[in-house]
Amino acid sequence: GLLPPSVPHRDAAHTAGRAALLVAALTLRPDLLLAATEDRLHQRYREPAMPDTAALVGALRARDVPAVVSGAGPTVLALVDQASVESLLEESPVGWTPMVLGVADGATVELLDAKSSA
Repeated sequence: GLLPPSVPHRDAAHTAGRAALLVAALTLRPDLLLAATEDRLHQRYREPAMPDTAALVGALRARDVPAVVSGAGPTVLALVDQASVESLLEESPVGWTPMVLGVADGATVELLDAKSSA
């Protein structure tokens, strides 16, 4: 109910570009994660309903931590490397429960020779 029925074209285009950048950041360029996780479509509109969440995301991003609202707002996703996890957990604001989630190695795709697959 907090989201507007339409958003400015520049905000929609910006977020679409960030979605494409996110793919590159997650696969090849983790240094682009902060920029790739910028949102102009929902987070600022939903701030009145989740001020603590918005404050945490803002504080993390101010420290150059790529952080976003996850789900409807009770969860914040921070994309950090293993070396940053300890300091992030130590500095976690009161009222938040940090959880470290491992990341799987993902999938491997191999191109098969067309002749051998027949």
